Amino acid sequence: MSSPTDSVDLGFCAREPIRIPGSIQPHGCLIACDMSSWKITHLSRNIETLLSISNAEQLIGGPVENVLRHDILHDVRNVLQASTVSGQAELLPAVTLGDMKADILAHTSGTTAIIEILPGFGAQVSNAPPMTLVRSMISRVKRAPTLERSLTLAANQIRAVTGFDRVMIYRFLDDDSGEVTAESLRAGLTPFLNLRYPASDIPAQARQLYKQQWLRMIPDVFYEPSCLLARPSDEETEPLDLGLATLRSVSPIHIEYLKNMGSSATMTISLIVGDKLWGLVACHHLVPRLISTSISSACELFGQFLSMHIDAMECHRELSHIARSREAHERLITAMPPEQTLFDDITRYEDLLKDLISCDGLGVWTRGVFSGVGSLPPVEMMPEVIAFLDTQQSHHVFATAQIAGHVPSAAAYGSLASGLLAIPLTRAPRDYLLFFRKELPQVVRWGGNPNRPVEVTEHGGRIGPRKSFAAWREEVTGQSEPWRPAELQIGEGLRVSLLDIILRRSDLNERQLLSAREGQALLVAELNHRVKNILALIRSLVRQSQKGADSIASFTSDLEQRIRALSFAHDQLTESGWTTAPLKRLLEAEAKAWARGAVAGIRFEGPPVMLDSRAYQTLALVFHEMMTNAAKYGSLSVASGHLTVRWTLSEEGGLTIEWDEKDGPRVQEPKRRGFGSVMIEQAVPFELQGEAHVEFRAAGLHARFRIPADYVTLGTGAEDVNTQPVRNPVMLEGKRLLLVEDSMMIALDAQIALQHAGLTVDVAGTIPDAMRSVAVGGFDAVLLDINLSGETSFGIADRCVSIGVPFVFATGYGESVVTPDRFRGVPVISKPYNEQVLHAALERVIAGD
Repeated sequence: MSSPTDSVDLGFCAREPIRIPGSIQPHGCLIACDMSSWKITHLSRNIETLLSISNAEQLIGGPVENVLRHDILHDVRNVLQASTVSGQAELLPAVTLGDMKADILAHTSGTTAIIEILPGFGAQVSNAPPMTLVRSMISRVKRAPTLERSLTLAANQIRAVTGFDRVMIYRFLDDDSGEVTAESLRAGLTPFLNLRYPASDIPAQARQLYKQQWLRMIPDVFYEPSCLLARPSDEETEPLDLGLATLRSVSPIHIEYLKNMGSSATMTISLIVGDKLWGLVACHHLVPRLISTSISSACELFGQFLSMHIDAMECHRELSHIARSREAHERLITAMPPEQTLFDDITRYEDLLKDLISCDGLGVWTRGVFSGVGSLPPVEMMPEVIAFLDTQQSHHVFATAQIAGHVPSAAAYGSLASGLLAIPLTRAPRDYLLFFRKELPQVVRWGGNPNRPVEVTEHGGRIGPRKSFAAWREEVTGQSEPWRPAELQIGEGLRVSLLDIILRRSDLNERQLLSAREGQALLVAELNHRVKNILALIRSLVRQSQKGADSIASFTSDLEQRIRALSFAHDQLTESGWTTAPLKRLLEAEAKAWARGAVAGIRFEGPPVMLDSRAYQTLALVFHEMMTNAAKYGSLSVASGHLTVRWTLSEEGGLTIEWDEKDGPRVQEPKRRGFGSVMIEQAVPFELQGEAHVEFRAAGLHARFRIPADYVTLGTGAEDVNTQPVRNPVMLEGKRLLLVEDSMMIALDAQIALQHAGLTVDVAGTIPDAMRSVAVGGFDAVLLDINLSGETSFGIADRCVSIGVPFVFATGYGESVVTPDRFRGVPVISKPYNEQVLHAALERVIAGD
């Protein structure tokens, strides 16, 4: 048998015109006027009584100065200006109207000014100034260690300040039902603490008004409404919107609800966190009670503070949870090499994943196969779950506390897995990482039966509110502990990381094969090139050595020594991977080969310098000839001789080498110029586009060689250094940087650290924003997070290259990150950022290295 409520249209409450009731509560009066002409469009009937005005209808259409003095209207206009900014009704306190003191509230509704006049009376529990009251209330709440304690203190203080019999703090849940989370009440009343109320008790349009109006008061639920008067010609126009009016008349259904609850007066303060109605402070009194404007304003201000305090404490709790999970995330990614992921063996990563997101079971679905660990659905039931997940978005985490709400067959295994958080990975077919939670049976205490929230009245079928508020117990099954917003955010971050790892893994074999083929071809080509060069060089050495040889023995000896010099240079370059090799080691090798017992008379002075392969091979032959001449004819040919070789770096990075012989035989310029002399004077200019000067001084041979900066780099300091001039580092002060980072917290931390170094930092969180910023220009460098919400920043890097803006890559994957070959020379720094490493990398690219 169906009950009377089975056929009731519960949507009636949602459609009730509560913004345009056509009447107001009688503890104040209302004037509405057109702001272009300042002529009255509406008056409340009770204005005749409250302001001692007769024939109120005759005032409609006339100037508002017929009701309000010119000086008061001037102040009201100023208040209206403030209202247009705040979007709220603004207060003009303590205005004298005849013999009466009154407070005026004013706001706008379209082109209409709505002026509410509230006579200066009402309950005033405390004589303290409102700001003093609010400061005292705030200071107590701020000291509370937990949010729950803060709410209890807030309820106690609001009740102490207002004198209401009951003050409840009512929090909205995810399904729009609400629960009393804190309560302060007069002795003898039945507590409502921890009772839950269905969403239908506060319809959506009422919640919307609570978001627009911080404080709402009903001093007497038994009031007789005062109707709004308008000119007959205006009756067909749109009704007056009283959505922000304090005096707005209340829905008859809500009045009946309050009467059924035993409440004769109420005051409600909205708690708004961000753009969401978090809850309400609901004050109730058993007899009519009107609170003074000063006290209600203090409560409104306290409600705004309490909203911010709730927001701050919830954010702190969520951020602490995210910080702990971020550490677990880093441990997980570090422990997961690209060649083996959790899809191969999820049991290996069970503890790390549970540290990341609390759950009872873990599973993976890949290539149509399910595997997992912990409390899981039966394997044969998983295809139906996956089929449902495949209908959801592929680039967002999906979470539910009740799988059976989406997959009805899941009710059969609710005790094993009722909640699901699924991380999709965009592959075809799609793969998933799945977190499961067991059923969490709970008993909900409702304030009345939630299944019968309304009743049909005897006459006309009008909907009436429920009458019973007695605690009603309901056992809820088939649901797990809800997934917190922070856990969804963590899941999104894990999705991006896993997607990157899996994509790199899927490309690994192909990349390795391609790299091996390319490497083999490159090796063959390089070997061919080098062998040909070496053969050509040796052929030249043979021919040139033959020209100046006096005998076969001397020819053989000279050729052998020259090939030995080349061999040593080749060995040094091979050891360094054919990149650079140290200058000093080359000089020491030649000295040991030729100086024999005169090594003590040789000095090498200069900073640690590295030469590239071409310069190293060229100078190996030059210094071989120089050392050979010194040992045969110069300062090293006698025991008393000395040789000093000094080198310095210029500011531009070029290298100057000074060769100075002393205390040897008297030097004369040779009459014949052999291969050695030609090599010394012509090799550096010809091969390296540098300079070579040789002077045959009487005291000893002196030579100067200048090597361009392209062939020179500063070494690591392994050599003894007497002087070490280096180029001045680039200062970051005054430079402008674009930071491309999709994590707000990381971006803010990096921005602050870089600003301390003197940089001006702009932040872009998405690829389109970064592209627009780079296009606008004006940046000295760009810091690019490689992974941006599942995509790479390589496109931004290409754009930087095309317009000549230097950049640095950043990554959370450390040295395992793979960048395209075209960015091989770009610095890559790891997160979390080390300031010194970050500054050094930026200085390097800004300097053009």
